[in-house]
Amino acid sequence: MESLSLKPIEEWQFPTLMSWLPDKEQCQQWGGPNFRFPFELEAFLEDCRWPELPSYALQDSSDDLLAFGQYYQNLDRCHLSRLIVAPNHRGAGLGRALITQLAQIGAGALDTTECSLFVLRTNLAARRLYQKLGFVEAIYPEQREWLELCDFMVAPAEGFQPEQKKK
Repeated sequence: MESLSLKPIEEWQFPTLMSWLPDKEQCQQWGGPNFRFPFELEAFLEDCRWPELPSYALQDSSDDLLAFGQYYQNLDRCHLSRLIVAPNHRGAGLGRALITQLAQIGAGALDTTECSLFVLRTNLAARRLYQKLGFVEAIYPEQREWLELCDFMVAPAEGFQPEQKKK
């Protein structure tokens, strides 16, 4: 696999990200039930809370946007959110690279020992990836109407550290 880097996303990259969400269903699966669609750049940036939330782009050596993700602190964990791989690059291992690097950065920045995420029950490919990366289902302690559509998963942050840093 070519050289990949995870960098804070820049505003000029958002139109590419927006193009990966061509309809309301895909937009709300990715962004949540309150994410507006159709969207213009200003509404999109507002709904994904950029630059309020740490937002990262997985890029190749040509700075092409290949994947996107965010993190924030939730329940004393590094919560990964709005994870997406470019449609024409799915199945190439980029989801693993995105999650591993984003978890390293986020858990380090937030000084947390666990990571968490939500996965739609119908998104079997994502669920398989998360399980391979060590995520297991857990009970979410709060009630949300949309929780009936997804599962909460957690994993130890140490599982995402580079090999030389593992104990």
